Order: sequence, then structure tokens, then C-alpha cells
Amino acid sequence: MIGMIVVSHGKMAEGVKDSVELIFGQPEQFETSALVAGQAFEAFKDDVAAKIKAVDTGDGVLAFVDLFGASPYNAAMKLYPAFKAADSEVRVVTGLNLPMIIESLGMRSVETSVENLAKQAVLAGRDGIQEPISDLLESLDNGVTEDDNY
Repeated sequence: MIGMIVVSHGKMAEGVKDSVELIFGQPEQFETSALVAGQAFEAFKDDVAAKIKAVDTGDGVLAFVDLFGASPYNAAMKLYPAFKAADSEVRVVTGLNLPMIIESLGMRSVETSVENLAKQAVLAGRDGIQEPISDLLESLDNGVTEDDNY
């Protein structure tokens, strides 16, 4: 099974884990790592590395990070060459949201590669971003009633 880690600033990763546990229970091979105020980057990077190793059972690891270009992203990306050299398949997906995590948890036990799972995560993350009030108002403007929509 593909391992997963959620890496964020502050308590975001723990909040995602709390939501995941509400929906799935406690998933296997699922870890979080949080960058906290005052933490040295190297210590944070070491924590991310240890948790990637902890969830990797040979099928690879999907690392979700909160913000492209920020410290959680940098930690994951700086670790990539060492994991690749050790034949450990790691992919990094940025801009994490709950829909992408849920989709990935549901699909990771299916026979797929970590590369394909990363692509599915990105699609699920994009699809999970909606603005339903505009859709509702547009439907109402087109003569569809609220009862027709719900």
C-alpha cells in the first residue's frame, strides 16, 4: 500500500488527520509533520524524512504539502534525491486539501503507482474546489427552482 504524509505549517496537518480519522478511522501508513514557530529547518526536514521512511513499505509514498515553494515544500523536495537514490518512490503534491487526501486514501490500495495516485490526487483536489452559491444563482436565473437542484 502507498504510504501518505501530510506536511504543513502549524497545526494544519493535524487538523487534516483529525478529519481523515473522522471519515476513515485511523488509516495505516499515514503520518503528519508540522513546522512550528522557531523550529530549525534541518530538524523539521529530519522529521519529514523519518515519517516518510515510517510509512514506506516498498510501494512508495505520497507527500502532501500545504504551500508550493514554502518550507514544508522545500523540506520534501530536498529529501527527494536521497529517497530516489535509495529506490524509494516519493511524489510531492502541493496545495493540499481534504478532497485530495480522501480520494488518495480511497484509491491507494488499488493496484496503482504512486505517480498515478499523485495525478489522481491533483485532479480530486481541483474538482473539490467549488463555489456552489454562484451555481445555484445561475440555475435560478435559468428558471430552475431550488427543489430541482436538491
